[in-house]
Amino acid sequence: MRKWLLLLLNLPLIAVNAQQWELKKDDGDIQVYTRELDSTKFNEYKAVLIAETTMEKALTVLTNGDSLNRWTYKTPQSKQLEKISDNEFVIWMRNDFPWPLNDRDNISRVKLKKLNNKTYQIDIDVEDSLVYQQQKNVIRMNLFKGYWRVQELNEESVLIIQQMYGDPNGALPAWIVNSIMVSFPYHSFENLKEILEN
Repeated sequence: MRKWLLLLLNLPLIAVNAQQWELKKDDGDIQVYTRELDSTKFNEYKAVLIAETTMEKALTVLTNGDSLNRWTYKTPQSKQLEKISDNEFVIWMRNDFPWPLNDRDNISRVKLKKLNNKTYQIDIDVEDSLVYQQQKNVIRMNLFKGYWRVQELNEESVLIIQQMYGDPNGALPAWIVNSIMVSFPYHSFENLKEILEN
């Protein structure tokens, strides 16, 4: 039943794109898909989770820039740089890449919008990199885009989808980036589920 629900909810996302999503990991609670894009050598991912939590708690956790590092995999630092409004924020994150690769960081503008009575979307776009000084030996990512979508299934359960594309910048082979394209969102969703349900 749960898998059919996820399939039905994701049909619009799949149908409008030329490239088909490929399921890479499914543990019953979390699914991670990837797909190739015609315009780049780096893949895009989509992760899906059903969590026993409220819409309010899910949105609060997803938009709290100061604590994203508590559950985002391989992200030792994060902070909210600016609160533009109750629905719009500027957030900085640092991602830990395995040695000998340089860590990456990014600055994003996050906008929360209501799609309907049961669904919210959090758009993630690149923000001006000058708003926060780049750290030594860290490469800044300046090309990424994605969103979170949170849909209330009932009063105690939500469907959470994250779809994301990013170019890590620098001389980094695509096969390395694509090889971690499943583990990063999967472990993040594992941590997110634990926080949301406790």
